[in-house]
Amino acid sequence: MVFVGAAVVTAVIQLSGFAVAAVLRTEVFYDVLGGLNFMALAAYSTLGNMTDGGRLRWVADARRMAVTLTFVCSRAWLLCFLAWRAHERKGDARFDPVLRVNPPNYKRFLVFWVAQGVWVLCISAPMLFINASAAAASAPLESSPRDIALLAGFVLSVALEVVADVQKARWVKAGRKGGFCSTGVWSLSRHPNYFGEISQWICVWLLAYSSSAGLQDVAWCVH
Repeated sequence: MVFVGAAVVTAVIQLSGFAVAAVLRTEVFYDVLGGLNFMALAAYSTLGNMTDGGRLRWVADARRMAVTLTFVCSRAWLLCFLAWRAHERKGDARFDPVLRVNPPNYKRFLVFWVAQGVWVLCISAPMLFINASAAAASAPLESSPRDIALLAGFVLSVALEVVADVQKARWVKAGRKGGFCSTGVWSLSRHPNYFGEISQWICVWLLAYSSSAGLQDVAWCVH
């Protein structure tokens, strides 16, 4: 039921965003709604997971709290960074062949919004699973050194992505000296921001696996 509800929330956000953006013929809030979609799913999976007494289950569960808060910080950063970058660049060149033509290609524009919705759901899936899992409370985070290491990897990967994005932005603002950014963490990898993004989701998927009591737990989350 949690995943079905998340899909409905995502569909409402993305299709509403497409409808307004199509009327206004703009992509200005495309990335913003993507970021807000992540926040909405975090809130939905948290607020919708209450005990009978109305107290949030994840308040008493270190795994749920740590994963959800780190997830929110990660997506909040992405939201702010993409919004800032679009403002700095005075638009998003990806949409030029779609919106800067006559007539605009609204079918292709819709594909962008649908793809963003699928991306949001896929990225959010392990966080949704952990928050909804009946087994999460029976697998305390503090009792598992492996899971603590995975959580640390999740946090460090988010930090790496933030540092890489900031260093790249400063390099671009300084005039793109050298043709390719090679300062800071960029001297160690051609794409440290992508490495950080990929690493954090590997860590959180493994954390979600640790929350599982088997296939029956997956069925419990879905139904």
